[in-house]
Order: sequence, then C-alpha cells, then structure tokens
Amino acid sequence: MSATNFYLEKGFTPMFKSVVVNESTTIAAWTPTTSTRIVITGLQVAANLASTFAFYFGNLAGTRIFQGASTGSATVFAPNIYFECPTYDRVVYFVGKPGSTDGFIVNLQGFEIS
Repeated sequence: MSATNFYLEKGFTPMFKSVVVNESTTIAAWTPTTSTRIVITGLQVAANLASTFAFYFGNLAGTRIFQGASTGSATVFAPNIYFECPTYDRVVYFVGKPGSTDGFIVNLQGFEIS
C-alpha cells in the first residue's frame, strides 16, 4: 500500500502546496496548521537553470529530508516518497540556488496529521 493510500484510508485530507522561488534563498514551502505534523508523499521541483536544492523540516539546522540537483530546463519528480515529520508545528523549508530570476517551481503533496 502506498503512503498516500494509507493516509487516505485513515481519513486524512490530501494537501498540495506550490511555491515559486525566484532568487537564491530559503523559503517556507509548507507551514502546517497548529498542532499538526507534515507528511510528504510526493514532490516535484522544476528548474530553469542547472542548480542544487534541498528540503528541511524545521530550519537549516533541522533535518534535511531531500537533496537534489537539476540540469537546466528540467523537472525532478519524487512521486512515491514518504517523509513524516516527527515533531509538531515544523515548517518544511526549501533551499535553492537557481542563479537567476527564473528560479524554481516547487510542488509538494501530502497530509497534515495530528
């Protein structure tokens, strides 16, 4: 059974988050509602230029959950992943260095669980 189906069967509502990152920065890609934990069950990162990126629970001193690299004009897919934050109220941060104003398009899917 996939992680997505597991949480759907438990009655959790699927959530989708999208952000556009236009500069080298750290940005909150997903801020959970109070007293919930984030479960990521899929991600997609599109980059116009060759670049590297990473996702963290918490902050840059927190837990790195995914790190990747992209060639120019490429999309990185991870449709069948499973990352469950062990701590309540932790933001998912995206860190990228696109090197231009064309940046990244970041899409996350998953659940907020209590």
